[in-house]
Amino acid sequence: MTGLLLMDASAGELREFAEKATGSDTAKPAETTPKNKPHRSLAYDEFGSGTYPSDGGSFLGGFWAWVVTAPMYYRHDDPGRLGLTDEEAEAWAEGHHGIFPLHQHGEATVPYVRADYNRQHIDGNISADDVRMEAGYKALAFHGRSTMYSDSSDGFELDINQFYGVLRYGGHRPDFVPGTFEAAIGVGISEIRTNDSLIPKESAGAITLPLKYHPTSWIGVEFRPAWYSWVRGRSIGDYDLSASVGYRFVQFRGGYRALWLQGEGIYNDGPYAGVSFSF
Repeated sequence: MTGLLLMDASAGELREFAEKATGSDTAKPAETTPKNKPHRSLAYDEFGSGTYPSDGGSFLGGFWAWVVTAPMYYRHDDPGRLGLTDEEAEAWAEGHHGIFPLHQHGEATVPYVRADYNRQHIDGNISADDVRMEAGYKALAFHGRSTMYSDSSDGFELDINQFYGVLRYGGHRPDFVPGTFEAAIGVGISEIRTNDSLIPKESAGAITLPLKYHPTSWIGVEFRPAWYSWVRGRSIGDYDLSASVGYRFVQFRGGYRALWLQGEGIYNDGPYAGVSFSF
């Protein structure tokens, strides 16, 4: 009986978050439709009118729409491509070189390419699949993240997509800190879409400040806060803290993520587990 009461108490929380975050609070019965059903107007076709521009109707389409604009190139003498041992890497970092620290292939910090998948448990009814992609070279990178929430109690689905252009700094710098690190700032957009026709698709500017620290080759800690707001007076703090175990190229991750909705409290908070592939 206690379990049933807890499930009833959590039912509809995902829909409540979407309604409050988009300012579309309504007591009308929910009308669910496929998220890919066309719902267009002039306002939906113009960037800056509350929708995400040129996304091609998918997360991957939107991510590549940003990535293809990246002025990336690879120098033939980049130390990160030389396959140095840890001792050689430290010697290089302590020597005379450019301002950017050493990055070796497969490290989770300042990667050339990285892909993450996480599965989050929120409560007995609500769960989420979270996919994140990152591509860049040295100080410039692009991040894309798509989190797909679902509520089994009423069939409600909510997607939050985020896309950022990022300035970052990090790698091996033993004269500064042991291990490898990354500090970055990203500016971009966030988007919300649901399968409820009464809740509009919205998008707005967003900012993120990801921090990564791997004191050894096997262990890492990452904090990924982000902030965005789809309607005035309803700002959202997106907080993600995780730890990983693994070596270069593959890391297994466990963490906790929560969304703080201004004036309402915490939503969609819960632990997650996942895996990261880095290059």
